[in-house]
Amino acid sequence: MRLSDDLVHEEIYRLLVRESGQATCFSFVVLGALVAGAALGGAIATVSPGVADPQAMVLTMMVVAGIVAYAYRLVRSRAPLSPDDVRRLLPLLRLDEGEQAYMDVLLALGEHPSLVEETAEQIARELKDLLDAYYDLQNHLDGLREAMGTASEEEYESLRKRLEQTEDVEARAALEESLQLLAQRLKNRQALSTYVQRMEAHLELILQTLKSLRESLARLKLAPEGTGTLDVEQLRRRLLELRQEASAIESAAQEVLAATGYRNSE
Repeated sequence: MRLSDDLVHEEIYRLLVRESGQATCFSFVVLGALVAGAALGGAIATVSPGVADPQAMVLTMMVVAGIVAYAYRLVRSRAPLSPDDVRRLLPLLRLDEGEQAYMDVLLALGEHPSLVEETAEQIARELKDLLDAYYDLQNHLDGLREAMGTASEEEYESLRKRLEQTEDVEARAALEESLQLLAQRLKNRQALSTYVQRMEAHLELILQTLKSLRESLARLKLAPEGTGTLDVEQLRRRLLELRQEASAIESAAQEVLAATGYRNSE
């Protein structure tokens, strides 16, 4: 059996949008500006007929509306894509390792001979939810790395030695306060580093799960008919567990972020 064309197309175009989203948004901003300009021109022509030709303004609005409608149709239209077409297209999208593994699994799932279509599509949608959790975890990880800052033990030791060598009372007071702030930064960094490691490890676990599933599907496809089956319920439970674990890590990290932010404000 094969997954429905709509599902495969939805995912390949979703990844395509992630790749070219900024360019798409820019195009619509330009079109939106044209429409807004035409509407403004029409309003001016209506209020002050002597300033502009009303017929020209109406014609302009019609042309712009046609351009927008055509652009929308281009964006919404989806050319048919065979599995081989998708495989040839993937290298052009500059996917990361997790996205590539996800698409490999999706294609393998659609070509699995023993799965009924309804079951395969249900698994595919749960894989999509896992990919969304993967994206969320990546975003949280990026934010957490930024929140960790750049404090280091070397910086602390250098500042401590500088304090020891300073004799002026006011200068020592300023350096002592600086040393306290740096000590707090180090403490916050150490607290957050634990969750950075957990997020990195969980992203790796999601990646290895996708790769393992892809290889399992490949082996089952080659196995003699009736000798190998996919434990669908076990797979669905595992996908759910991965999403729940990712959510738990994110929530715990947010609590630590809130706590360190409070200490910084004191």
